[in-house]
Amino acid sequence: MKNHLKPSLMCTLIALGLSGISRGDDLPPQRGLDNVSHDQVELRGGFWGPRLEIHHQTTVPHALDALERNGHVTNFDKAAGTFDGELRGHHAFDSDLHKTLEGAMYSLQHFDDPDLRKRVDGILDRILASQQEDGYLISYFIVKGLENKWSDMRLEHQMYNAGHFFEFAVEHNRLDGGTKALDAAKRFADHIDGIFGPDKRHDVGGHEEIELALIKLYRATGEKRYLDLCRFLLDERGCQHNVKEHQRYDPNTPYVAPEGEEGDERRAAMLKRLRTRNGRMQDHKPLVEQTEAIGHAVRAGYIYSAMADIARFSEAPEYERAVDQIWQDVLGRKMYVNGGIGTAQYGDEGFGDPYLLPNKTYCESCSSIAHVFWQHRMNLLKGEAKYADVMELVLYNAALSGMSLSGDGFFYQNPLQSDNGGERRSWIGLACCPTNLARFTPQVGGFVYARANKQLFVNLFAAGEAAIKMEDGKTVKITQDTNYPWDGKVKLTVSPEEESKFDLCVRIPGWALGNPVPGDLYRFADQDTAPVALTVNGKAVEAIPGRDGYVHLERSWKGGDVVELDMPMPVRRVYAHEKVLENTGKVALMRGPVVYCLEGVDNKDLDLFKLTVPRDSDLTAEHRADLLGGVTVLKGQGLDENQKPVKLTAIPYYAWANREKGAMTIWIKEPESATGADR
Repeated sequence: MKNHLKPSLMCTLIALGLSGISRGDDLPPQRGLDNVSHDQVELRGGFWGPRLEIHHQTTVPHALDALERNGHVTNFDKAAGTFDGELRGHHAFDSDLHKTLEGAMYSLQHFDDPDLRKRVDGILDRILASQQEDGYLISYFIVKGLENKWSDMRLEHQMYNAGHFFEFAVEHNRLDGGTKALDAAKRFADHIDGIFGPDKRHDVGGHEEIELALIKLYRATGEKRYLDLCRFLLDERGCQHNVKEHQRYDPNTPYVAPEGEEGDERRAAMLKRLRTRNGRMQDHKPLVEQTEAIGHAVRAGYIYSAMADIARFSEAPEYERAVDQIWQDVLGRKMYVNGGIGTAQYGDEGFGDPYLLPNKTYCESCSSIAHVFWQHRMNLLKGEAKYADVMELVLYNAALSGMSLSGDGFFYQNPLQSDNGGERRSWIGLACCPTNLARFTPQVGGFVYARANKQLFVNLFAAGEAAIKMEDGKTVKITQDTNYPWDGKVKLTVSPEEESKFDLCVRIPGWALGNPVPGDLYRFADQDTAPVALTVNGKAVEAIPGRDGYVHLERSWKGGDVVELDMPMPVRRVYAHEKVLENTGKVALMRGPVVYCLEGVDNKDLDLFKLTVPRDSDLTAEHRADLLGGVTVLKGQGLDENQKPVKLTAIPYYAWANREKGAMTIWIKEPESATGADR
């Protein structure tokens, strides 16, 4: 359990030379909410329990097998001088291994698996054997020549590699207090800190990630210099690099091609686009001046997460203002109905123009993961339920879509429409998405709860139990019994170790209040909603949330107190903003937090793109325990291209492409009479 230490005690521990705080003792934020780590939450049964078991039994070993087979581990052996074979892959190869090891660490905190632990420790020893005396630890550059390290910061993912190693090391330490990975991470971070900084080199990496990892390293070690380094790297974006002075970047600075590129005009043109910081890397102007989401969606999600964190862990109101504006831009103009982001309109795996949301889109799996991380941190920073609403939407739809139900198939891209269907691959050579999914799934427990002074927040509804140490040192056990998201009934049993007064803050989801997402980018056809029922120990309580989106149940809680929530889950029709021209005359279907799609396998011999669903078509929900791991499907009647009535079946979007290959679409046409003024 977490044990937040007072600063004076923290300084004492550091003075004694301890390399890390004991397991799980992360420094608290200066403001906002504190996260409740996944290791305090056990998800068992329900929707998430079986997925965590599949992840542990299948996804982690499958990913490690692929990484070992493809040379990710022997690269470190070569860097250590114990392997005579070839160096494999590219300069970001290390990060894939670090992400999967991080996922294994998360999983090992919930499953007793000595064989997996032995395997991970064996790989870790091979990684650490290659670490240089100065702390540097990237196999590609150790082998290729250390004289080139920190050379091409735009294209070579050195800080990205480092960040993922830091995150793995923190979780390795959390597992049982072992310090060898954390010590190595500190040495590597100290090496970076010795090169980059206000009075040192002014530069940043092209692919953000290290920034949010440094926050984790700071929390795990108490070393403020890691927080300061994070702040420097944030401040440095959009400024002139490789100079001592802090100067704003001039986008008109001429590009000079390195020697050897002049003869290859096509390559030189491509590299110029990547190196001249046109927004792909969120490095076109200072972050605090940015007001809209631009560039590579994964990098953006990571840097926006770090911006929210820096505002929570230090005095940085300018970062909060900036990330607020960016959030409004994404939620209001640039997010898909399933929570996905990134259209790749400009060939950058990134955000496109406002309201330009083509359904045959990019939506990289990594961008959905980064989006969840960002929304989670926004919720912690602001203490408002609307951010958890978005986090939940992405989680159950865009993020889950990236991996097969069997746990060993992966999508890199996640379109909302496919003419011929998709097929997840057992592995992807550019393995950022499979390995990111390998670390993402077992973190879900850490998104369920949050806490503040005498407040315990329930953000997600998931079967399982948690033992949460509150700031007064008392532990509160909370158990959820629910079949959410298929059923809106949730039973919360609250059992503090002794009678204790605190505020239990229960999120009432936006979808239950008539809003599919915050803002007006998407809306339900009918915003009338059935009332949400809420009882405490059988006594009815008004389920009317405050301005923060939570119902506040402040009382003296004692063992066995029961809170019951009943949220009606009708099938809802969703429309896009009129400026989203792609979806004019179309409707999407949603039930609870789950977005649905039509798939060819369920709608044989029908052209999904010529079907229409009349407004008066009765749509009903039916749970199918025998289908796709257990899902609730939607049944209804539509009209085929000849206006002949046909039966339709819709499945949760995340579950598509798990059977035979066929067409798929989220957005379905409505008859012309149901468009225009009627909408």
